[in-house]
Amino acid sequence: MAGEPSNPQPRPGAKPNFLLQRGSLVVYLLVVVAVLVAVNVLASRHDKSWDLTKSHVNSLSPESVKIVSQLKQPLTFIYFDHAANFATAQPFFARYQRESNEVNVEYVDPDRHPDQARKYKITTYGSIVIKSGANQQIVSNMTEQDVTNAIVRVLKGARKVVYFVEGDGERDPSDTGRDGYSSVKSALQSENFTVKTLVLPQTPKVPADCAVLVVAGPTHPMLQPEVDAISNYINGGGRALFLLNVEATGPLIDYLSSTLDVKLTPDVVVDASGIGRLFGASELMPIVAHYDDHPITAQMDQTATMFPYARTVEPGAFPNSKAIVTPLLETTPESFATTSFSNNQVRVNPATDQHGPLTLGVAGTLPTVAANGGLQNVGDSADARFVVYGSPDFISNSIIDFQGNRDLFLNTMDWLAHQQNFISIRPQNPTSAPLNLSAAQMRGILILLGALPLLVILIAVGVWWRRRAL
Repeated sequence: MAGEPSNPQPRPGAKPNFLLQRGSLVVYLLVVVAVLVAVNVLASRHDKSWDLTKSHVNSLSPESVKIVSQLKQPLTFIYFDHAANFATAQPFFARYQRESNEVNVEYVDPDRHPDQARKYKITTYGSIVIKSGANQQIVSNMTEQDVTNAIVRVLKGARKVVYFVEGDGERDPSDTGRDGYSSVKSALQSENFTVKTLVLPQTPKVPADCAVLVVAGPTHPMLQPEVDAISNYINGGGRALFLLNVEATGPLIDYLSSTLDVKLTPDVVVDASGIGRLFGASELMPIVAHYDDHPITAQMDQTATMFPYARTVEPGAFPNSKAIVTPLLETTPESFATTSFSNNQVRVNPATDQHGPLTLGVAGTLPTVAANGGLQNVGDSADARFVVYGSPDFISNSIIDFQGNRDLFLNTMDWLAHQQNFISIRPQNPTSAPLNLSAAQMRGILILLGALPLLVILIAVGVWWRRRAL
């Protein structure tokens, strides 16, 4: 009726809309909870981390990942230290555990369990026992390089013997000078090789326990009986590494050329590309960055190597040779091979000298006369293996730590010793890369960190106010 106060009527559909909003909120919360549960389940089953440090000091190197991921049997770390230090060590061992379910870690406090310390002959805190099957190693430094090298030694088992030939001016594995090979000896020992020397002029026969024979830079021509001893060893299924000077001549060169089908031109390689200057090297120290398809060099991509005062070494074309020879690495196209050198003076004639790319190393196989020839520890193949490089200096004490030189040498030795599973790029010592910030930059970071919570609060208030106004 007119004049009566009107009673406001609720809007049609108001209650259903309210219930719909509440129902949507409940569904939204359930979806969020389900997503969080799914994320936590996936995170627990698939542990993943990202290393954003410049040198990737918080993640494993490709070699460590390769070796651990290929484990076929359990590998156990036993860490001996004060119990208070266990939490600090756990992230380090977790890197290895993430790569294989075969990795197990045990933490032992030697003060609480002296019997365990006596069992493994532990005398210092922080020692790590690494064992697999009947083999074990103990390391005292918790670094990836030491631990991974110990894993390699454990997995390789019995040590293989490497003999360095002496008697004709070859490099000495005990020499600590610039041109010596003491670093080579240490590198081989860290990879579970035993290093010995062999004076062929006195004993012209390679011992039966020789896994790899190394002829490193003879400065005098080898005598025929010495070369015959090497030939008999290789014919019996042996493996040999030849590192040849530019001046090398005589029966050894004749044997390599005819029987092993390796072309050895008496030349010197000059790299005119200018790349060497980036590394402080001269034109007589060619830089190699191109590698051929071979197990030795399969993982050398994007890794440079240096070959000081090198000669070309190429697959030959000797018609009667049964050897199968393949190139390993080449210099830049801007390099030359010149035969005009004397008294350390090298002259290049671009019109007549051989242009690059130039091959500096080859690998080959040779069918044996008699399977294994009665030799011990020669691997699982009757075919002989050999590698020839045109520079003994590329693994001298002063050069071996250049970029990939050490890896190339050790990969060569692993291939010769029939240990291809261990061919890789080895972990390097970590380098620190501190971040230096000015006072103004620090203030900016602090302001940003303080503003983030405030921004979240403002967004939350804005969302609440918007919903309240609806």
